[in-house]
Amino acid sequence: MKNLALLLFLITSVLACTPKGENQSNEEAANSVVSLDEKEFSEKLSSGKALLVDVRTAEEIASGKIPNAISIDFYRTDFQDEILKLPKEQEILIYCSAGVRSLQASEFLAKNGYSKIYHLEGGLGNWIRKGYPFE
Repeated sequence: MKNLALLLFLITSVLACTPKGENQSNEEAANSVVSLDEKEFSEKLSSGKALLVDVRTAEEIASGKIPNAISIDFYRTDFQDEILKLPKEQEILIYCSAGVRSLQASEFLAKNGYSKIYHLEGGLGNWIRKGYPFE
């Protein structure tokens, strides 16, 4: 019983010591990213106002991509430097194969002051299955 009480005390202490600002910035970043389904993503892309970013590898892109997408490989060592070159004032549409890397990239942008970030839920696989443009 003493061990359980000690364990609960330690867990509570660790959680209490987590900086609030860090938690808030993570929440704010998540709130700045808008996840869109294929139809919403296509509509946003059709507006012509957004920059389309593919964060897949060159090998993945060789099998095709959404037309007019620029490539910034999520796994490259200079990924963060490259993605931060995007204009902060422009709407940014981000996608990858399944939606995981694009969400992480979107959250990274949000933490760095970007506010018009749109992520494709389910990634390119869902996009293709629904019959949207792919080259």
